[in-house]
Amino acid sequence: MNKVAGKPAYNQIIYVYKNGITDCWVSVAGKDDLGKRLIKVYKDSQSVKKLSAALKGKAQEVFSFIKSHNPQAISLKDYQKFWQLAGEYYLPHLSVKYIVDYFSEAQLKKFLPILEEARLFSEPVFREIENFMEKIAAGIARQSKYNREQILSTTAAELIKHFHGVKLPEKRLLTARYAKSAILVDRGEYKTYIGKEVNKIEDILSPQKGAKIIKGSIAYKGISTGLVRLVIDPKKDGAAFRQGEILVTGMTRPEFLSVIKKAAAFITDAGGILSHAAIIARELKKPCVIGTHVATRLLKNGDLVEVDANKGIIRILK
Repeated sequence: MNKVAGKPAYNQIIYVYKNGITDCWVSVAGKDDLGKRLIKVYKDSQSVKKLSAALKGKAQEVFSFIKSHNPQAISLKDYQKFWQLAGEYYLPHLSVKYIVDYFSEAQLKKFLPILEEARLFSEPVFREIENFMEKIAAGIARQSKYNREQILSTTAAELIKHFHGVKLPEKRLLTARYAKSAILVDRGEYKTYIGKEVNKIEDILSPQKGAKIIKGSIAYKGISTGLVRLVIDPKKDGAAFRQGEILVTGMTRPEFLSVIKKAAAFITDAGGILSHAAIIARELKKPCVIGTHVATRLLKNGDLVEVDANKGIIRILK
C-alpha cells in the first residue's frame, strides 16, 4: 500500500459499488491523520512543486501506456503493468487532493495555483483508466460466456487467475456484485460484501432518510433555488438536463461540462477544493457545494432545493 511519512495513506477504506458507480469512504480521523502527515512532508515551495511534478509525471505514464497498448488483446504482463501504473498514480493524486484542506490560509494562497495546474493536467486519468478497463472487460467477455458487467465485477486476483486459465467465479455472484457490493480494506486485508450486507454498511455510513438539510464544503459561494436533476453518467443522463436545474452527482469530470453550463448550481458527494467541480465552479462563478457524501442518496429528480453555498448547506424545500 502507498505510504506517506512511513505509514499507509489510510488504515481503513470502504468502497461501495452499485451498477458501475463506486463511492469511497474513509473516516474523518483517518483523513485528518493523513492531512497532518502530508503538511509535514510538503511544507515549502520546492516540496510542493515536486509533488505537483510527481502527479503530472505519473499521469503522463498512464496516458502513454494506454495510448500504446491494445486493451482488446492485453497480456497478463501488460495487465499487471497497467494496474501498477494506476497504483503509482494514486498516491500523488490523493496527496494533492487532500493536502489543500490542511494548509494555512497563507500556504493555500501561495500553493493553490501550482497544485491546481497539476490537477487540471491529470484530471482525465481516472476516466482513461475506466475506459481502458471497460475495453479489457469487453474483450474478455467476447472470449468467454460472461458479459462485460460480470467481468468488471471480478477482483484483481480473480482476473489474474483467469489469465492463468482458472475459471472465473459464478455468473450469479458477479451479477450480484455489479448490482450492489462493498469492499472493506483494513490494514491491507480485503473483505467483500454483497446484497443486504451492503445495506447495513450504507445505513452506518449515511444519515437517516428524511433529512431536510445536507451539509458540505463550499466550492464557490452563492445561493440558488431550483429542481434537482441527478446525473451519474452524462452520456446517459445528460440529455434530460434542463437549463436552470440543480445538478447533483457523485463527482464531476470534463465530460460533465455541457451539463454544468446549464446548471444554476451543482452539488457533489465527493471532492475537495482541487476537485474538478470546485475548479469549474470558480471558473464559471456558479454556486457549488462539494463533499456532501450523501447528496445522490438523499436527493431525487424533481426535488425543490435551495443551494446555500455561502454556508455550505442544501435545504430540501419540497
